Amino acid sequence: MTDRPTRIALLGKPHEIWPVAALLARNLPPRIALVIIEDAGAQEESAALTIPADHRFHHQLGITAGDLVLRCNGTIGLGTDCIGWQGEGSRFFAARSGELPRLNGVALHQIMLRAALMRREPEKLAYLFQPFRFAARAAMAGKLAGPVDDAQSPLRLLGPTVQCDRADYAALLQAQCRAVGIEPREGRPVDLARAPGSEAIASVRLEDGEDIAADLFIDASGALANLADDDGETGFGSLSANLAFDRIIAGPGAKPGDSGHTVARALPGGLLLETPLGQGQRSELLFSSTAMDEETALALVGGDKGSSPFAAGHAERPWTGNLVRMGGAAGRFGPYQSADMLALYEQALRLVEWLPVNAAMAIEARGYNRGQSEAIAEIRDFSLLPFLLNGRTDAPWAAMREARPPESLQMRIDQFASRGRFLPYEHALLDDQSWIDLLIGFGVVPRRHDPLAASLDMPRIAPILRQMVAAFTAAIDAMPTQAEYRAQCIEAAEDGAGR
Repeated sequence: MTDRPTRIALLGKPHEIWPVAALLARNLPPRIALVIIEDAGAQEESAALTIPADHRFHHQLGITAGDLVLRCNGTIGLGTDCIGWQGEGSRFFAARSGELPRLNGVALHQIMLRAALMRREPEKLAYLFQPFRFAARAAMAGKLAGPVDDAQSPLRLLGPTVQCDRADYAALLQAQCRAVGIEPREGRPVDLARAPGSEAIASVRLEDGEDIAADLFIDASGALANLADDDGETGFGSLSANLAFDRIIAGPGAKPGDSGHTVARALPGGLLLETPLGQGQRSELLFSSTAMDEETALALVGGDKGSSPFAAGHAERPWTGNLVRMGGAAGRFGPYQSADMLALYEQALRLVEWLPVNAAMAIEARGYNRGQSEAIAEIRDFSLLPFLLNGRTDAPWAAMREARPPESLQMRIDQFASRGRFLPYEHALLDDQSWIDLLIGFGVVPRRHDPLAASLDMPRIAPILRQMVAAFTAAIDAMPTQAEYRAQCIEAAEDGAGR
């Protein structure tokens, strides 16, 4: 290994290496060579993504929502329709949302909580709060618009998502790499060699016998990490009790979908995700092999390929020595809310902050591990929250509700259950409003409201609240339909490509 590393090898499956490769290609200095080893022979599930349209990962790459819609068989939505999580017939639309307006400095959910407690009907909090959930109301009305900078406009509350084909998405990012001369090798690591007198990896051997030497290795899918055998150094923590599914399967869907948004359908023994695309849809099913058989799973997704093992969990210290574990090599949270891809974004964004590295890499590894751990914890907690709060009585759902959650998630739930507020994450990825909506929607009712809410004259503010709801309704009525907004995004992308 040289004093100043000059060669990075990135290995993994297509959908996991190309997001990392595209970001590295934009950020590496010219003296550092990037070698891509694509495991193209790996069985890739037919899958879809539901990702924030305005994610900073795409800003860094110069990719717009229109580009994703146009080139990745995509469409635009506002979130995920959660069906059956609280029992058969239940429904909650989980939408990203900016902070709702306050009245005299008091959050709206605190005002509605006071109203519910005054009526001695705390269980009515979600019902009273629903008219103020602007993004969810727009989604259920089939309307959509992009967020605006106008602080007075309800449109600023919207956080559109892009639903796209995962393989097409990987191809888009691969095209960016090829545009700057980066071409992949195909192969899979079968062995590795250590540097003399060191635990550092000197080279990896591919299936065809070729040896790939590098100063830094990045494993995005797990094949190299399995060979390296970390002996507990990564601090891997299992989430198998919190996300008690052990199989995953995907397909084109058993029947055409009738929703413009991703649907997360809780079923006996599993969770079925149905994601509409520009053309067709993709279905993914997480299930427990003790509660659902393979034949039933295949029928639900309309596929012809069998299921694969699934184990939820993540590494606290994914960078050890000169090996950085990312994506599936660092852990999995599953396809709900596209948590695995969101985690990969944060890992890639934080990695480029620490490049180029010194030969020892110890300082960079510690800094990276600390930074990514905070981000991954937030993604983990937000994606696990509805599983923990589900109201189903069948296995394995009931067991997930009883499982002990990560400490940070339990603390956030306890804080909100106490008085409707919580401490923010140090570098929050999600607006607090998205958390508040989900907590209330899944049945968490704070025991007491903010003391400031007690100072409000409730009869006096009632007309103001009605005016706010009416303004939200008028804004939704004036918004384009989901199909119209998608067409606008495509037109903007085509205009941009033509310039």
